[in-house]
Amino acid sequence: MLDKASRVVEDIRAVIADSQYSSSKVRDCIRELGAEPVVPYMSNQAKGEPVLGVDRYFRTSGGSAEERRLYGLGRACVERVNSRLELVGLNCLRLRGLRRVLMHVLLCMLVLLLVAVAAVRLGRSHKGRSVFSFWW
Repeated sequence: MLDKASRVVEDIRAVIADSQYSSSKVRDCIRELGAEPVVPYMSNQAKGEPVLGVDRYFRTSGGSAEERRLYGLGRACVERVNSRLELVGLNCLRLRGLRRVLMHVLLCMLVLLLVAVAAVRLGRSHKGRSVFSFWW
């Protein structure tokens, strides 16, 4: 997946991932692309070093200030988009097959983008954050 992303986006500076992707193989792959891996270490991988970590309440510790800032921003953005996608139909996925699921996900993303464009064109950009804000 990182390889495909590197073909589309030329200048990847950082890759933010959850601690489930914390392995030396993933980190090495990210570094090969010329990006900085911002992946918190799991508690059993830290080995006494001051590395980026996340506790069960998603509080970051260790690592550089830049790593903590990037992880916090990236996680917040991803969670925000995920919650909005759930509002437009991604929480009740009843399809089978990769193509059908992919089409459903893309249609949900298209709805989010269309709502944002409609809000901007109507001069009410603050309403672009939610589909439900258009039910005047």
